[in-house]
Formats: sequence, structure tokens, C-alpha cells
Amino acid sequence: MLMNTQQTDAAEPLADPVSETRDRAERYLEARLSECAGAPATLHAAMRDAILAGGKRVRPILCMMINKAAGGRNAEFAHAAGAAVEFVHCASLILDDLPSMDDATMRRGRPAVHRIYGEATAILAAIGLMNLAYEQIARAPSHDETIRARAMRVLTEAIGTAGLVAGQELDLREKATAQSAEDLDTINWMKTGVLFVAAAELGAIAAGASQAQLDEVRGFAHHLGLAFQTRDDILDQIATSEETGKDSHKDDGSATLIRLAGFEAASSDCRSHLEKASAALERSGLQQDEIAELICRVFKQVSEQPA
Repeated sequence: MLMNTQQTDAAEPLADPVSETRDRAERYLEARLSECAGAPATLHAAMRDAILAGGKRVRPILCMMINKAAGGRNAEFAHAAGAAVEFVHCASLILDDLPSMDDATMRRGRPAVHRIYGEATAILAAIGLMNLAYEQIARAPSHDETIRARAMRVLTEAIGTAGLVAGQELDLREKATAQSAEDLDTINWMKTGVLFVAAAELGAIAAGASQAQLDEVRGFAHHLGLAFQTRDDILDQIATSEETGKDSHKDDGSATLIRLAGFEAASSDCRSHLEKASAALERSGLQQDEIAELICRVFKQVSEQPA
């Protein structure tokens, strides 16, 4: 089950699939950025900083692991698709940190991109990364052009006005006044959950998963994304800036599940979404072990906190 976040040293396998997959994703991102490097130097430096300054790489790892769990076909396309989602994610962080939005000073233990390069270059870097994301899908090798078309649709829908863009607007305009967990779920789904679903779905599409498997994979990633956002809300309150690599207590004054219902309710909600994610993944029939290990690591910091 995905909720088993406690492991002993004796049970640790010799191979480390999470770290190996993360290393592959990191090398792929570095290679793609190197291909497009050039003038203007400041723009490309800002793009590199946004991507290579750190990050858990949960989304590309998830894409690649779902692909492998579904049979591993078109693995190279899945690598490209995972990179595309990470480019979009990092572009969204640049925009989220801007003074006109969250007005953040830190990201991944470093000054936010706009604090180093200025707001104008930061915005252009975000646009550049979005374009690079589309390019990954367009150029990735595939023997089936239907896969490419489906992947492009998944990515554009996740970014657009029914996804990430809408989520950011709701976060800016309505989150502070949200009155229920359902209201927060809608915002968190659009702002965070959609890219989790896109990453998982792209990996499954590349592998040629059945429609029934795709439906369960989407359900799995939906709940995983909501759990991840609640995890971030919890860490914002209990962890230091040094531990998270970004400004802490940025949610003060905003409506979060912690503020609406308390820390214990937020922790319970996170566990509930992880249990639902586990059930959906099990129903999909995909191999779970490596994905479960990824999730154990991502949620370890929260699971170790007292209830």
C-alpha cells in the first residue's frame, strides 16, 4: 500500500529505482536545455536556474514509472513527456513567485528567478520553458502519431483555462475566502493536481495502456496531487525555509485546510487521498512497487510529524 511510509534498513533493496529514475530525468532535462542554449544569455541562464537549481522531479519520475509499470513501451517518448511536464511546472513556479502573485523571495534554497534576473526576464523565461515543453512532445520519437496528438492534447488541457492557468487565478482571487474543503479541492486540483494527472496519463498513453487502465491512472494521480498540495500546506506551517528551500508561512492569511479544520484534519485528509490513490493504482493492475517507493519518499517528512 502507498501509505506504508516506514521502512527498515534491512528491507531497503540494493537497487534504488527512484534515484535512478530521477538521475535519468535530470540528465534528460540538462540535455534539452543545453540544446537550446545561446543568446540572449540572460534568458537562457534564467531558464537553466529555474530548472536545474533543484527539485524533487516528482512529475517526470511519475511519468516514467507509470510508463514502466504499464509495460514500458515508447519509454523514450515518456522521458520527453515527463520533461515537458517538468518544464511547465517550473515555468509555473517562476510565475507563482512574481511580486504580482505570491511575491516570494526564495525557491529551492535560492533567490527566486525574478530576484536574480528581474521580473521581465523571469516572465520571458517562463514563456520559453512553456514553449520548450510543447517542443518535447512535438519532437519526441514515436512510432504512432496518434500518441503524439493525444499527448499534446493532455498537456495543453492541463495548462489551459480548465487547468493550471485557471487554478492560479482562483488561488489569487478566491483562495483567501474559501469556506470549505470542497472549495479548496477545486483550487488545489487546478493548480497542482492537473500536472500530476498529466504526468501519469502521458506515461500510460505512451505505453499503450487500455482505457480502463487510463481511467484508474487518472484517479490515482488526481488523489496523489491533492495529497501533495495538502502536504505542502502542512510543511509551510511546520518546516523551516532551510528545510523546504522556499519561504515558510506564505499561507498565513490564506484559506488552507489547516486554517479551516486544523492540523489533524489536514493530516487525515492527506492520508485519505493517499489511500484512495493506492486503491486506484491497485485497480489499474499496474506494477506498484516502484511507484509506492516514490510516494513513500515524497511524503516521508509529513508522515514523521506527530499527529
